[in-house]
Amino acid sequence: MKNHLKYFLIILFSVSSVTAQSSGLLKSLQDKFDALKDFSADFIQLNNGKENLRGKFFFKKENKLKLELKNLIIVSDGKTNWNYNKKQKKVIISNYDENDPSVLSLKRIIFDYPSKCFVTESVEAGQNTLTLKPEPDSGINADLIKIWINKENLIEKVSIKEPGGNVIEVKFTDYKINTGLADSKFLFTPPEGTKTVDLR
Repeated sequence: MKNHLKYFLIILFSVSSVTAQSSGLLKSLQDKFDALKDFSADFIQLNNGKENLRGKFFFKKENKLKLELKNLIIVSDGKTNWNYNKKQKKVIISNYDENDPSVLSLKRIIFDYPSKCFVTESVEAGQNTLTLKPEPDSGINADLIKIWINKENLIEKVSIKEPGGNVIEVKFTDYKINTGLADSKFLFTPPEGTKTVDLR
């Protein structure tokens, strides 16, 4: 599960790290994100066509995040991170690090990171698509990244081909935008009997 989640975070990082470039489709994606106050979406991750993760993703400005998976909950209020393993009844608490290039710093990654890819735009089966080829020494662990963007300028699917040929794909559905997610949704109170590891 830990490695599977890592792939999900890598995909979001890879998508975000290239959207700092200026072009028509990328600019529309940036503008859409900039206009969002909060959103949620269902996601499914596949590894070489086989599903290995499924869950719910919540985001609220600034830097508030929640991932709900079958056996794992990850929450951040922009100051503190909680990583709760339901099976182990264990939560790891850590400080939010704005310099951490992960999904927990979406805005920073989208708007502040320099371009690291060669980007081409196309239309495939009537859908806008971005194809991203990482530049040499970009630090991105991928040979090729493809992003499918729906008519609302939201990401519908992301595919990453890794150097070994492995293909990771994440599909997003059922977006709900600007629903007024409460700040309390991005706080976590461990259930009774939970083992706590506080790294702050």
